[in-house]
Amino acid sequence: MNIEINNFNGPLDLLLHLVKVNKMDIYDINIEIITKEYIDYINNNKELTIDACSEYLVMASELIHLKSKLLLNSNKDNEEEEDLYEINNEEELQRRLLEYQKIKEMTLDFRELEEKRSTVYTKLQSNLKEFQDDNVKLSDDVTLNDLLDAFASFLKRQKMKEPVNTTVTKRELSVEDRVKSIRSILKIKGKINFLDLFEEVSKPYVIVTFLSILDMTKNKEVKITQNNNFGEIMIEGCN
Repeated sequence: MNIEINNFNGPLDLLLHLVKVNKMDIYDINIEIITKEYIDYINNNKELTIDACSEYLVMASELIHLKSKLLLNSNKDNEEEEDLYEINNEEELQRRLLEYQKIKEMTLDFRELEEKRSTVYTKLQSNLKEFQDDNVKLSDDVTLNDLLDAFASFLKRQKMKEPVNTTVTKRELSVEDRVKSIRSILKIKGKINFLDLFEEVSKPYVIVTFLSILDMTKNKEVKITQNNNFGEIMIEGCN
């Protein structure tokens, strides 16, 4: 059972608070002052009962025992006392407070991460099999990886041609408009090199062109061929 008293979540939380209030170093705690303030807090807290908050009273007895040892300048315990008390020296009290402080700091970090995570909404992975058409293929000898490789090679070459100073302008593009443009080109030329469809090099234009070719392939408007490995990829309209 975890008992909270006036926002103190357990005896170690109360002790750590008293250490900070008195501006003490955890490695140099004045046991006499801390013990007095801890017991005063318990005596003045009307909510505290023996049945409900025994942990606080156990810690009080530990502090009184430790204080008496320091006053008597006794560093040795008999086995009976060691079994009866868990805190038998200042180092043990320091260790417990340091461990609790680390856990408390980690709790604050986890709470902050939890709050950030609560603002994020995720969507389960969709099943795309209903959109899959097993009968549609780019070509007998051309795969989507071939197109991606050619696409990557094209981007690499175009990047080397970029001028040092460029002016970026924004233009709205759509797959529908680009499909119409490719249809017009194929109507005139009949067949065209895949890379020749990228008249300009900008991220939106390149992406829309690539998606348009895939869409036309899916709708069986164009046929994609490659005569040999690493050769030119040609696109022609389907009659």
